[in-house]
Amino acid sequence: MQAVTIFLVITCFPLFPMCQDQSPAVLTKHSGTWAIEWSPDGKFIAFGGDDSVLTIISAHDYHVAYSNRMKHLIKGLSWHPDGKRLAVALNNTAGILDISSHNFKYIPQLSTGGRAIAWNRSGSLLALADGGGVVQIISNEGKLIRSIRKHNRHSYLSVDWHPSKDILVTGSDEIILFDTSGRQLRMIQHRKEATGVLTVRWHPSGNFFASGDYGHEGEGVPSLLQFWNEEGKLLKTMLGSHAEYRNIRWNSTGTLLATASDGLRIWDADGSLHRSGKTDYNIWGVSWNDEGTRIVSASFEGNIDLWNSNAEIIRHLTVK
Repeated sequence: MQAVTIFLVITCFPLFPMCQDQSPAVLTKHSGTWAIEWSPDGKFIAFGGDDSVLTIISAHDYHVAYSNRMKHLIKGLSWHPDGKRLAVALNNTAGILDISSHNFKYIPQLSTGGRAIAWNRSGSLLALADGGGVVQIISNEGKLIRSIRKHNRHSYLSVDWHPSKDILVTGSDEIILFDTSGRQLRMIQHRKEATGVLTVRWHPSGNFFASGDYGHEGEGVPSLLQFWNEEGKLLKTMLGSHAEYRNIRWNSTGTLLATASDGLRIWDADGSLHRSGKTDYNIWGVSWNDEGTRIVSASFEGNIDLWNSNAEIIRHLTVK
């Protein structure tokens, strides 16, 4: 009987996990990157910043799936829970991108833009916490429903929705909790020093939220990562960063918290430092994939890096 030689060709599709992370980096650096977000279905990574270019890449092979220059600077991003739309906060306005059609619609009647934007967990409402001290509640069709003014016109820096209640937590000079009717539920002075709260994020359980502030390292005021309950009680304060906490993100199960500052730190849900990874630049954006196995980060200089859950860089996605 004649011998038969069989050649097996394996193509790198998600079905073959051994092929993942083998594709070459193809991205050029974009200056001034503020935000980076992994889509909830794990398929795409979106990022943007001061060069006004919104970029979406495939999380499978890192090739560019969408790129377009906006009319304004990009300050924040939030994926709709269905992964089919992306809300974009710009410095003067905001809009929603339809991923399949690439149709981008600016939201009318906004008072201004901002850097804090977030869909609620059902995707029925979008919050834009803007640069004029106003939280604007928007329907999933992109219509302004309500504007909620705070006690001053100082800019909001962060916003997040409770995972099961119609409650918003916001970061500015202080931390304020609202319901969607506009009623202020709580105001928290997070420390005695004057320093902004750049990022807030509810734990997936809804039992508490995390906040990260700017600090002033050169003046002896360290940046703080803190845990709070809904009543405004401080649960824990964590030190260790030598730069501001620009963004923080829980993994989907709430077991780990990734923080962006002078490198990547990963914390347990009890506030213990789990892992840390250093970079030669401060990190501004950070996001987990849906499986909690990978983290993507972005720096203002345009460095986009892929990490594993042990805070080890496994791929630089940008080149000069």
